[in-house]
Amino acid sequence: MDMKLSDYHVTTQPFFDELEECTKRVIFATRTAEVRIIDDNSWQLLETENFLQLPSEILFDLVDIELIVPVEEDELKTILARNDAASLDDKSLYMVVQPTASCQLGCHYCGQQHTSKMMSQEDQERFLERVRRKLETKKFESLSIGWFGAEPLVGLPVMRNLTPELKSLAESFGCSYDAKIVTNGLALTDKIATEVVNELSVSAIEITLDGVASFHDMRRMQKNGLPTFDKIFQNVVALARREDLDIELSIRCNVDRQNYESVTLLLQKLASEGIQDRISFYVAPIHSWGNDAHTRSLSKEEFADWEINWFGEMIELGFNTGLVPNLKPVVCMALDSNAELVDSYGNIFNCSEVSYVPTYGTPNKYAIDHLSGKKMPGSRKRLSNFNEEVRQGKYSCSSCPMLPVCGGACPKSWLEGIEPCPSAKHNIEQRLLLTYALSRIEKQEELKKETLVNA
Repeated sequence: MDMKLSDYHVTTQPFFDELEECTKRVIFATRTAEVRIIDDNSWQLLETENFLQLPSEILFDLVDIELIVPVEEDELKTILARNDAASLDDKSLYMVVQPTASCQLGCHYCGQQHTSKMMSQEDQERFLERVRRKLETKKFESLSIGWFGAEPLVGLPVMRNLTPELKSLAESFGCSYDAKIVTNGLALTDKIATEVVNELSVSAIEITLDGVASFHDMRRMQKNGLPTFDKIFQNVVALARREDLDIELSIRCNVDRQNYESVTLLLQKLASEGIQDRISFYVAPIHSWGNDAHTRSLSKEEFADWEINWFGEMIELGFNTGLVPNLKPVVCMALDSNAELVDSYGNIFNCSEVSYVPTYGTPNKYAIDHLSGKKMPGSRKRLSNFNEEVRQGKYSCSSCPMLPVCGGACPKSWLEGIEPCPSAKHNIEQRLLLTYALSRIEKQEELKKETLVNA
């Protein structure tokens, strides 16, 4: 069979390995998200497609990770078919709930309109019935709930009402149950954290900190102008130190030109509390919430450069880092044919970035349904047709080697004319080199240990 080098790969520039005294490259086969280190001579054989001159064990491995593929294969077709299949084969029913439209914070980049609205008892019952009907459509293995905002903890009474009913529904259909929450963390006291984890079955919590207090409090203040950092940070540290709670705690730092220099200070402050190995941490560029917030962001190239610096600092401070992206066949809930978000007004969406945003009109143009059954202006296909649009070459994703590991990023952003490509597209080579450097350090440490043992 005639073979070719896959279009879906990234390779670093050659570098000299002083320990092994040879020139090497790091290759990322994005079709399988596999990384390999090869000598530069082998790369030249790969690049010129002289595959049979490669040692057989290397050749078989590179075929196995789909770095070498059949000449006649339409690779884009293969990848998108896999992505479509992953969506159809998903055995988890994912539903996002916004229990309230209220939030204590007045973040300047937020495009949502907050009110005191809580999901009514009638809409809670309608939502439970909607979940029941979905569970009846196919054999799901799990029911996953995402509590989202505005600020979901303001809607804690709704969470308390719905959780036992949702868990009962999952059990009646032979499904496991899990939940996660994205919260500003202001109300996440020890008492509330205990309830959320132990009684409301939340296994993952994400909290936003936009730098240390001097930066965070200019951006994520209460609506009355009062600061929030100290209280949120106190809650984060207390939760991270709780050994009695089984929880995944993630810290997100939103950055733009106003606060990107605060990331290092925040990393240092978290590390000074000794919790860096008990949390995950990531930085995200400010994006559009139906507003112009993204115009204050760093350029994608600038963000990518800074991110490599932050990765280095995280490694030095003892944080866990995810340098190499994994496969992402289903990029978001828009591409999941069963997933939905319901807000406190009963509006239903297949995107988490559009509810409560007045820019999108009344009724919201992205709303695909309503719990009451009334007609809404949106269509599920508006965003769920993304893979087909990539297949047709509508977006640059169709020729990008990173497609298998980013899934195309955000369909809504593409639709609105905003390129959402992730930072890895711009710094993947540096990530690969950093991954290699770490592997060498680990190998050297292992050799030292072996030497001491044998001494």
